Amino acid sequence: MSFEFTPQEQTRVKLAHLGGVQLDPIGHADLAVIAVLSSVYFVNFAAVAFLVRNRNYPPLKSKYPFLMAAIMISMFIYFLGDLVLKAHVHVRGRVLSNCMLFCVWMRIIFGAYMVSVLTTIRSYALFCIFLCNRAFRGKYACCATAMATVLAIVFVIVTYTMPGAQTVRYVPLIEMCSMSYAYRAVVQGLLWLVWIINAAINFRLRNITSSFNESREMFVACAAVFTLLAFNTVILYTHPLYPTNMALRITETLCSHMIANFLWWFIMFRSMYNCAIHRDTYLAEWKDKLVRDGLQKQYQIARTDPFSVTVVSVASSNVAKLVSLPRGMVTDHDGFDARTSFSRHSMVSERTPHMRHVDDGLWRPESARQHTNPAFLFSPHSPPNPVEHSSSTSTVNDSTAPLTRYDFPLPPKSA
Repeated sequence: MSFEFTPQEQTRVKLAHLGGVQLDPIGHADLAVIAVLSSVYFVNFAAVAFLVRNRNYPPLKSKYPFLMAAIMISMFIYFLGDLVLKAHVHVRGRVLSNCMLFCVWMRIIFGAYMVSVLTTIRSYALFCIFLCNRAFRGKYACCATAMATVLAIVFVIVTYTMPGAQTVRYVPLIEMCSMSYAYRAVVQGLLWLVWIINAAINFRLRNITSSFNESREMFVACAAVFTLLAFNTVILYTHPLYPTNMALRITETLCSHMIANFLWWFIMFRSMYNCAIHRDTYLAEWKDKLVRDGLQKQYQIARTDPFSVTVVSVASSNVAKLVSLPRGMVTDHDGFDARTSFSRHSMVSERTPHMRHVDDGLWRPESARQHTNPAFLFSPHSPPNPVEHSSSTSTVNDSTAPLTRYDFPLPPKSA
């Protein structure tokens, strides 16, 4: 594969000129584009390996690591298809001249369409979590995958039922793959449809409350991709032979892949950077934000996680009081973090007049009051009744556990 102006390349340029086509030869500028983007994807695959290896790190797990890895692989396949369709390399020989393989299957189906549909599925997953209060699995995941697969099958059927001259064909004179106007409309229509669906989903997500900017990430993705789609559509119809123009083909390739890579890193950079540099500190901050936003359920924090909230009902002689606690304070969890106990996020819904003189400092875990067991607020002198772990709430009342069994201050009973 030569990027010099060889006699064979000179002949190709002359033949194109005789056919009325102004053809810029493949040169060092094309080689530079290939080198730059290849280096970018090399770094990207190293990042994907790091992402998959640390997929159980909660801030990364919430980004759907396997889905993001699949998006990156599809971006690379899209890049390989671009090299052939936009004639950055010499399209010669039995393999490279197979335009159906490189342009339809690699660039469109497993490239541009796959990146678009996987990004849309990610938006739909956020829709299920934040608006439907359902985990993205089971029928929701199957339904999204089935719809994406059906749309791809329909596109393939349309491609192979259309006449060959109306889809993609190889032009030996200029050694390039050419796409008909009708087929360009089909391809662009498919991509516009997927991203319009994505935009509609993200419009529904615009008001979600979260410290992690999911809606902002997807809004930026939609805005950037719509700009790119508009640019590509204009180029395809105003300059149908744009791969013959060196400036246009390089600009189009760089814009497409730089925007695609920017979007991937815009979503993943913060979590991956902090996972590598500030792993424990960032995890604590991330969980604190979950507690502050009340998103433990949406982000599927483990049921035994100390940041999961448990409501304890304490019955007194006058009025019932509901106390919101981290679960680790009432379950046998060794990883309890005392910083979350009775913080400003905790709540006592009602307090009797006799309780108002009780200092709030008394309602703290035993670690703050220098007791022998630093892990739990409730330290029964005898084994307590088992707490039901399958529910997000736990209840303690007079009939199940007398308050005298627990080592925490109680207000005096009224006379």
